[in-house]
Amino acid sequence: MRRINTHKDQLILPFGQRKEMVISYENRLRVFWGLVTISIVSLLAYMYAINITARNIAHRASLEREITLISTGLDALEFEFIELRNNVTLELAYEKGFKEERSPLFVSRSNRAFLSFNSVSR
Repeated sequence: MRRINTHKDQLILPFGQRKEMVISYENRLRVFWGLVTISIVSLLAYMYAINITARNIAHRASLEREITLISTGLDALEFEFIELRNNVTLELAYEKGFKEERSPLFVSRSNRAFLSFNSVSR
């Protein structure tokens, strides 16, 4: 069998020497417990978010039921208002104490009143 002679730096990429890192047991333990803590905190935050979402959905459903009840009551009041409005006559107005004004006073747009002393006309 033929042996190939190679130099020790022949197969290394030209980007420089790569230093090897050794992580001690204590550092690995700290990283492990840090990741465990982050995982537990993330899980608790997820559970809290799901809980709040479920509560908001239930609250929204109860609000929608309440809106439906109020809407039906409002519809009944609207029909009652329309019925009363259609029953208003001139005789009913006189009966309730309304009087026809003989000399009505109307607002004129020709005289402009100003809200300040600076009344420069434009």
